[in-house]
Amino acid sequence: MATPNSTVKAGSDPVCDPYTMKSDSYPSILIKLDVVLTNPLTLRATTRLLNSSQVITFEGVMFQSGFVNDHALVACRSMGCSKVSANTQVSWTQTQTCRFTCPDGTSGLQLCRYMQSYLRCPSNPNDAMSLKECVAEPFWGYSGSDAGRYGAIGLVCTECGDL
Repeated sequence: MATPNSTVKAGSDPVCDPYTMKSDSYPSILIKLDVVLTNPLTLRATTRLLNSSQVITFEGVMFQSGFVNDHALVACRSMGCSKVSANTQVSWTQTQTCRFTCPDGTSGLQLCRYMQSYLRCPSNPNDAMSLKECVAEPFWGYSGSDAGRYGAIGLVCTECGDL
């Protein structure tokens, strides 16, 4: 079993334990960002490791600060819906689990944490079809010990399948 103190032998792939992994331990490029749940708004990021074809995936809850109706519309579009009927702050406690998947395909659940905040969509949000187009750095929006204190986003999308 990998631990935070695991060592990697020269020429081998990094040791990955889906129960303890953190995305920032793996330099990578974001290739996909999907909506997993809408209440609270939970996202799944798929990243490709640098200089490799291997991917990792991890989930997290969208930080509510700065999430406006333009972002909500893009999130709904990414699920095949064309309108937002509700975009509100909801209560969230860090009891929900999120899936983390290593390059070798092993996966495990960890407590969810805030994933993304301060999105920046293209100058015309009507042009964006996926939240991946709106991602800003740093990817993890908030990592304090009081995760859940600020709530999360509740989203209701309508007119699905009408795009």
